[in-house]
Amino acid sequence: MQNYLVHQPVASQLQYHMRRLKKMFTPKKRVPLKRQLTADELIVRLTAALNSESVATIQVNNSLLAEDVTDFSGYVYQNDHGEILVQSPQTHQMTIILPGTIRFISQ
Repeated sequence: MQNYLVHQPVASQLQYHMRRLKKMFTPKKRVPLKRQLTADELIVRLTAALNSESVATIQVNNSLLAEDVTDFSGYVYQNDHGEILVQSPQTHQMTIILPGTIRFISQ
């Protein structure tokens, strides 16, 4: 029993670090890149997403210098401060979207 108690934390730490290394070196799934909409098209689609009660998908740029994108899917809301929020239908978690990073909106 004492041997188990002594060696278990080291083994679990090693497994933890091995999992972290494996996760760090596995390639991320690539999100299909959709075309960049013009400002007028974005405004029209964002207004439609805010006024409808259906699930919308918003693709945002992760950075200004790279073509890394992330898809957010859910119900689109706007709070009193003007922030755009996307609520996931499965987890009901709210995510704040910066308007300048929006690339594509679909319903």
